[in-house]
Parts: sequence; C-alpha cells; structure tokens
Amino acid sequence: MSVIGAIAIVGIALGVWALSAVLAITSGFQSSFRDKVLGVNAHVLVLKYGWDFTEYRDVMATVRATPGVTGAAPFLINPMMITRGERIAGVLVKGVDPDRLGEVLDLPSYLQRGSIRGLRAPGTTAPTSNRDDPSATSDATLDDYLARAANELAGVHPTRPRLEGPRVPPPAPMDPTPTPTVVVPHDLLPAGATPDYAPPPDPTQGRDPLDTLADEVARESSTGDAPQAQAIPGVIVGKTLARTLSLNVGDQVRIISPLTGADVALVRHGATPRARDFRVVGVFDAGFDEYDSRLVYVDIWQAQRFFDQGDAVTGVEVKVRNIDRARAIGRRIERSLGGGPYHTLDWEALNHNLFTALALQKLALSFVITIIIVIAAFNVIATLVMVVLDKKREIAILKAMGASEGLILRVFLLQGVAIGGVGTGLGLTLGGLTCWLLTRYHFPLDPQVYLIRYVPVQPSLAEFAFTAVVAMLVALAASFVPAVWAARLAPVEGLRYE
Repeated sequence: MSVIGAIAIVGIALGVWALSAVLAITSGFQSSFRDKVLGVNAHVLVLKYGWDFTEYRDVMATVRATPGVTGAAPFLINPMMITRGERIAGVLVKGVDPDRLGEVLDLPSYLQRGSIRGLRAPGTTAPTSNRDDPSATSDATLDDYLARAANELAGVHPTRPRLEGPRVPPPAPMDPTPTPTVVVPHDLLPAGATPDYAPPPDPTQGRDPLDTLADEVARESSTGDAPQAQAIPGVIVGKTLARTLSLNVGDQVRIISPLTGADVALVRHGATPRARDFRVVGVFDAGFDEYDSRLVYVDIWQAQRFFDQGDAVTGVEVKVRNIDRARAIGRRIERSLGGGPYHTLDWEALNHNLFTALALQKLALSFVITIIIVIAAFNVIATLVMVVLDKKREIAILKAMGASEGLILRVFLLQGVAIGGVGTGLGLTLGGLTCWLLTRYHFPLDPQVYLIRYVPVQPSLAEFAFTAVVAMLVALAASFVPAVWAARLAPVEGLRYE
C-alpha cells in the first residue's frame, strides 16, 4: 500500500469516527432530555381555560376511559419561595396526589433519600368545594379586591388564612396637632433626669411594615418553637435545592407566597402574605438541574388550602402507553371532553423549543461531519489517479490482450471501495470505542449550562449503519472518476514510451 493510500484510509476513518461519535452523543442528549422531562412530567396535560377547574374528577374518569391511557392524576402548581434560616430560593410548588403519583410520574424511582409516604400528614382531609374566601370570586377588578381587602383589615376575616405569627398593625394616621408632653412621676424618673424628661421614641414607630414583615419571617424561619414534625405536612425537594439550602430528610422549611404589587400595597395596610411550615420527607435526583433546583412536591390537599384554591386544580396529568402517540391521544381526549374550555398539551409541545433545538443541532453537526468525509474522499481520488499513472503500462497490456473497459472500470472501483471499506471499518471501531469509554467513564458537564451533569451517549445500530453507508457511497463516488479515466485509456497511450 502506498503512503497516499494510507493517508486516504486515515482521512476516511477520522471522518467516520467523528460522525458516528457525534450521532451517538446528539442522540444521547435527545434521549436524556426526554427521559428527564418525562420523569417528572406527565406525557399529556389536560388544562382548562380559567381558574375554576373543580370538575377534575369527572375529567379524570373520561381520560382513563380513553384508549392508550394508563394513568391520570390531578396537580396544582404555583411559584413560591422556600426559606430555611437566612437562606431563600424561588421554587415551583407542585401539589400532587401521593396515592396516584406513581401512575403518572417516575418520581418515586428518582428518590435518593426518604419516601413519598410522608407527603400527606396523618389526619389530612380534602378541602371543601368552596374557596376559603368565597367573596374573592366576586372581585371583578384588582381595585375591587384592594378595596374589599382594605375594608376587612379593620378586623380579622373569619375565613381568611393568615401568616402564623402576630398581625402587623397598620400605621397610625398622621395627626397635625403636636404630640402632648408625657409627664413622668418623679419617683419613676431615671437617675439624674430632669422633670421635663421625655421617654425615648419607640424604634418600631413609623417603620415600613414591609421591613417589619421581613424581620418577622426571618425570625420565625429560624425559631425553634415550631410545631412537632409529625404534625406538619411533608415536602419533597430536589438534590440541587437541598444542597443550596443545606436540607436533609426531617428538616423543616417554610414556604411563602411571593409578594406582587397588590400584595405590597396590602402589606403596607397591615395584611400579611401566606406562609406555612413543611417537613422534608424526601430528596429526589432527576439528573436535570432545572428540576432539581426549582421543583418541590407537596400534598395536593395542602396545596389547595395554601393557595386558597378550594377544591380546584391546575390540570390533570396523563400517562400513555406509547409516548410517540401522545399528541394523537391528547387530541382524542379533547374530543371526548367536548372541547370548549378544555385543551391538552403533550410532552413535545410542552418542551417544543428544547427538542427542536436538539434536532436542528443534530442535523447541522451531521452535515458538517459529512463534509469532513467528503474532503477525505479527495484523498481517494488522488490515490487512484496516482495508481492509474503508475499502472498505465499494465492497463495498456490488459486492453491489448482483450480486457474490456468495464473490467478495467471494475478493478479501479474495487480498489476505491476497498480503501473506503478499510477506512470505514476503522472509523466505526474508533467510534464504538469512544461511545464505550464515555458510557463507562462519564465526562462531566456544567449543569448550570448544559442542564445535565455528564455527556450522555446512546449508540444506535441504525445510525452506525447510516454512517457506514454514507462513507461507502462517498468513497465509491470518489473512485468513479479515476476509474472511468483508466477504463478509457488507449493501449497506445500506455505503450508510447515503452
């Protein structure tokens, strides 16, 4: 074998190696993201326009009767804040039914510590069908809500849940008249005080209620006078969030509703945001940093009371037998429910941007690596051209002895295919070895950037076969031009200088 022939083989081998490894890695990213998304999310979501999804039990019965559906469960989700001591993080609090959680999610298999059994505290009952504050449904605008809430601040609303702890008093109205001088009896004056002595001002007087609220939340989050662990509901947190807040199973946290603009206005008039203590009963590791750092699970009954939802939910999660038919099953569920306010979202639509970007990335990388193989094929052309120039005399003798052009053509095509075959085989071997090494020894990634912790690899026999076919077709095409030139070479041209 000539040096230029060895170079051609190495060039094709490197191209095939890169293409096979890239296809396996991009497929691994797609599969890994899909598994992580489906591990903590259902295949189909049934949602309703509006906020009064109270007939979810009837919807679940209809969903379960749909062919291809294997499970359905209600859920409730809202953005909240979670605190422990002075540490705080923004999270999505998802209320789930512990009895039906395993029907739609793989969360139980992701638990590293604890279990879902402690999610529902003993003695917990389902909320009533009405909201804790029925008058809230009559508020047509935000101004109506603020006006009603301000009127209620004069006294405690009998059904409105409030922050555990003392109520922040509203600021005293400004009095244009001067404050009268406080006369202190002589026997109560401090040593050395004169008769016109005035007591020092109250440090809390005139302070912003928001600052008072912040101090109260911090003090209650770090106090040891919490209720017994068995009496408070459970919460399951992700691995990254547990590391951020230094949480372990059995630790107590506080979940607080974030303040909106309307909430800030109400706090300045004496209202307080909702807050509740929870006990960590489990830590899960989904392998997807976006979920491990932001998603927490609580009992749906506790979430309904905490969010003041009554017996309403955000939607119904559905698990199907074949995830590739999730979209078709979702449309069938919509037809079964009669359309109207109901609509469905499948797992691909819910993460459309992510999976579209991964598919485009795989296509672009495959195209670029294929160009590398095409460039390597020029070495095959150069190799065969050099062989033709070197074997002119032998070609002329064969044609003079009666060899046809087709025979000469097949000889040189076979040589080009042999070069391509050896290079392809060597490249596939290197690609398979690379996939094995990445599978056995995980190459770490920054989860803040790539959302996963190591390079995922999913080698596929079909993709390896596709790579081999592409490489062989490129080698065959590269061999055709010099083979045709050799076949059309006249005997006299080869023997002219002999």
